[in-house]
Amino acid sequence: MAWRGVHLSRAARLRVEHRNLVIEFADSGTATRLPLEDIAYLILDTPEVSLTGALMTRMSQCSIMVLGCDDRHMPAWTSQPWGLHYRQAEVTNLQLECSLPLKKRLWQRIVCEKIRAQAVCLESLGAQNSDLLRALIPTVQSGDTGNVEARAAVIHFPSLFPERNFLRHTDDLPNGLLNYGYSLCRSGLARYLCAHGFIPSLGLFHRSMANAFNLADDLIEPYRPFVDQAAASLLGDRSSSEALTLDDRRALALLLEKPVSYEGEEMTFFATFALCVQSLRRAMDAKEPEMLTFPIPLS
Repeated sequence: MAWRGVHLSRAARLRVEHRNLVIEFADSGTATRLPLEDIAYLILDTPEVSLTGALMTRMSQCSIMVLGCDDRHMPAWTSQPWGLHYRQAEVTNLQLECSLPLKKRLWQRIVCEKIRAQAVCLESLGAQNSDLLRALIPTVQSGDTGNVEARAAVIHFPSLFPERNFLRHTDDLPNGLLNYGYSLCRSGLARYLCAHGFIPSLGLFHRSMANAFNLADDLIEPYRPFVDQAAASLLGDRSSSEALTLDDRRALALLLEKPVSYEGEEMTFFATFALCVQSLRRAMDAKEPEMLTFPIPLS
């Protein structure tokens, strides 16, 4: 299984040679060779990178996620392979035929797992109110008609960032850390949804006509607390007005290589993206939401 991530922040030319990724750095004239079979993801954190078409094709065949960043160093695009799943049409039909009641029960499952992960996140950081979050889990109904997810957020974020006047979606360091980490997870899930035959724009709960990745935005929810924990640890006592640094971005990218538990087995956080997508297929096929599974932190 691929285990290595590559984060490029220097000008370079990338090509493939004998099943190896060859990185030729412009500033030093040196070259690095990495076996493609070892690479899980490639983050292009600079516009000064050129890639050959042969390399992109080979990386797609090897299920390597390629993610590019914009001029603010935030993830802006990712490679999406199509037609690699051996039963593409079957998976697509399964998704199209998923009933509304089943979608609602799957969303209920997702919200419960997200709130449970938020409680674990707070406990791991020694923060307060994890018990309040756990008490909300039994109240989540099919389709989360009571909007328990939002009620949990009102508890979670002030507990995650105590003594800060934290507001989601403002232009500050806490949100920069969260947005960068969330984008990495969203890109990974979207990539494997495509690779396994799903149409990522057709969501369970998210239904925006302008969103090409509604289904990824459904599945990401239980992954967010992993990013929350990493962001809170990186933030420490730094000022919210500071800028997101290269070290911050590299540290968040390393979250993808962090060992976690998935259905009782230890693996990297990144490896669970594909398994989560596969579990969604099984849950839809069997019409059993409990078959949709997510990672949990190692104890």
